[in-house]
Amino acid sequence: MKKTFAALAAAAAFLPFASAQAATLSYADSVALTTTNWANTLSFSKFDTSLGTLTSIRFDLTGVVQGSGNAESLDSSASTVTLTLGSLLGLTRPDNSTLVVTNPVFSQTFNFTAFDNAINFAGTSGGSTGAVSATGSNFFVSSNASDFALFSALGGGTINLGLNAIGASNGSGSGNLLTQFSTAASGVAKVTYTYTPTGVVPEPASLALICGGLGLLGAARRRKHKA
Repeated sequence: MKKTFAALAAAAAFLPFASAQAATLSYADSVALTTTNWANTLSFSKFDTSLGTLTSIRFDLTGVVQGSGNAESLDSSASTVTLTLGSLLGLTRPDNSTLVVTNPVFSQTFNFTAFDNAINFAGTSGGSTGAVSATGSNFFVSSNASDFALFSALGGGTINLGLNAIGASNGSGSGNLLTQFSTAASGVAKVTYTYTPTGVVPEPASLALICGGLGLLGAARRRKHKA
């Protein structure tokens, strides 16, 4: 019993020394709604290595597609047509390698009759989505040494990343189909650095556990001597 008590006291005393509080820094940049296709440059602060040791970098990308789609079926029989409006957004490193991609998509399905002899994207054989929008998001976490070197420097600094948006719209469901699409896209990217600060000291709770553990260890030893 005494040996078990002493072992538990020792574990309580020394385990808290292994814990360290992680810290984070986040930076964001964006591109306003712009007609696709487009390519732009975003700027972010690098991680200042004097703050501590970098442990991971998270890249978040949120994209929005807005626009409209029109369709007219020229088939001689009824058909079900789906219009899909989308934009493929990609965040890239300075060397153009991909970091993260997102694809906001909007879809609408129509039930058309045989061609009504009027190409007007209306009537019984045509239709329109009207003004619509959709949002998509994705993220990537890197613990790669090459990314750490690319995104950090003593004193910080800035790094430029590419953001592009490609229109990705289509219509399907009819063998003879006329379509029209108009899309614009916007994007917001965020870079988050997770790191262990330089000179981290145990948290107050950890200090309390350390003191408690040492106290239990001392009490166990005193009981052993009395015995």
